[in-house]
Amino acid sequence: MCSLRLCGEYIRKVGTLRLVGILAFSLLVALLLSGGVSRAQTPFADKSFQQIWEHTDAPVLSGVVKRSWYWGPAPGTAMNEPYSGSKTGTRQVQYFDKARMEINNPAGDRNSEWFVTTGLLVVDLVSGKQQVGDKEFVPRQAAEIAVGGDGLESDPDAPTYTSFRPVSSIMVPGANRAPKLTGQSVTATINRAGQIGSNAALGLYAGAKLAAYVDVTGHNIPQAMWDFLNLKGPVQQDGAIVQVQTIANWVFVMGYPITEPYWARVKVDGVYRDILFQLFERRSLAYLPSYVEGWQVQMGNVGQHYQRWLYGGPLPTPLVPLPSPVVPPLPPPIDATISPVSAQVGVTLSASIRGFTPGEGIVSWFTRPDLTTSDARINLTARVDGTVDNILVPTAGLSPGSWAITFHGRVSGHESIAYFYLTAAPPVSVTNTPSTLPTGTATVPRTSTAGPTSTRTPTPPRGSASPTATFPPVPTQPPTGLLLSARPGYGPPDVQFTFSASGLSPNEPVQVKFTDPNGSVVYPAGSNNGRYAAGPDGRLEITLVPSQVFPSAPLGNWLFELRGEESNQEGVVGFTLR
Repeated sequence: MCSLRLCGEYIRKVGTLRLVGILAFSLLVALLLSGGVSRAQTPFADKSFQQIWEHTDAPVLSGVVKRSWYWGPAPGTAMNEPYSGSKTGTRQVQYFDKARMEINNPAGDRNSEWFVTTGLLVVDLVSGKQQVGDKEFVPRQAAEIAVGGDGLESDPDAPTYTSFRPVSSIMVPGANRAPKLTGQSVTATINRAGQIGSNAALGLYAGAKLAAYVDVTGHNIPQAMWDFLNLKGPVQQDGAIVQVQTIANWVFVMGYPITEPYWARVKVDGVYRDILFQLFERRSLAYLPSYVEGWQVQMGNVGQHYQRWLYGGPLPTPLVPLPSPVVPPLPPPIDATISPVSAQVGVTLSASIRGFTPGEGIVSWFTRPDLTTSDARINLTARVDGTVDNILVPTAGLSPGSWAITFHGRVSGHESIAYFYLTAAPPVSVTNTPSTLPTGTATVPRTSTAGPTSTRTPTPPRGSASPTATFPPVPTQPPTGLLLSARPGYGPPDVQFTFSASGLSPNEPVQVKFTDPNGSVVYPAGSNNGRYAAGPDGRLEITLVPSQVFPSAPLGNWLFELRGEESNQEGVVGFTLR
């Protein structure tokens, strides 16, 4: 197994690789194959894990190609970890130096690209929250682990995952987007305290020139890393060595970039070196100009770091300030759960409710910190067991403070109430705002007038299971009601989704829009900017495959919003691409 250092490529074990180059590495491979150097005897936990590893790393181990590892020289610890999204409440995982392989559904289609996943490990490490379900997260200690190099023990100034938190795009939706800077060189630096500087001399390296821009998260990728992501070379396929693109779909392996690239002065093998780091959702990359060809771009040891974060005991105190807002006591929920209970404004929450009549329509409203109310515009239909799960609750535009969201059954009068606390989102620097909207976005003019003012009694601070006598109506919600649904509620971008609406006026024009995880409004291809018409029965159904009808289909929480242009009825429902 590789050490916690950046390389993890057996460079450390050879020691003189940078001096004797390929000859020493070839000797090491020969020793490995002959048994002269013992390899870890940990077996692969599943045949699918082995096949994925063999595709890229078996040719490296056998000496067919001289390049850095994609997973590492051998499999590591295998175990079952908690995961509420599976039937058993756990999932099988196996750690590698560079990542973690996962099987969420052992009975699933083994030929599917999604049978083995790798998890958003870097997102978890930067945020300090471990994902333990499709939408469930558990706060953990700050991941004060150096993203590369010899480690904080010998290099206390090395940047850690926490150091990248202030410059990442994961804490607040749409934050820290960078303008498109292709053709320019990376000169920005970062230290362990998360402080950003500049060193013009580092921009002279050829691999530091920005070569690509990812509009989904708003980040640039330097030339050396872009070449690595699109590298063609020997891989093992069906037992034979073939020449193809090493990573068929780099987004599937890496995720999208969540930071800009930053230089750092980091100690590797006891020697300080200038290294260019960039964090992606699933993995990290490092560019080491002083290393030999084939090893200049390497994947960070994210798998090792994640395992240490969870199981390695206490970590040092971060140098980056991590404010912990004081959350006042909240009332106990009534037939509802919501997660997280405390979040920054702009974070989408996930709620589940129960106790309703099967098949009944459900409307909702917010109770603000000042106890006034407003329509939440989340309209649902109860399942046969009277529940609704995975309800996305957007908080963009809400104010800081204690909030409640009430779900009201139209037939039963039953109400489920969840309480949550919002803190102010940090300001976003104007210099990080793109000069133009991302490709495929548009602005929808709102021509409808506001609905009638609600006369409901506000949800009391402790909540009440009894509906008020003055309900309905709610703002923009006529008595007949508008019901929306998205089926399935979550899935990969290349599967078919069906979006339905009922309760519209017969044959009325309908405006539809989709909002992606970055807050961009997009319309399905061929829809005339989201213009549809309801049927004679007041229903509308749209079936589409996100990856085929949108310019991009980023993973995360999406919103489907609909407005009837004659009835002025409108609603929104969430779904997730993952």
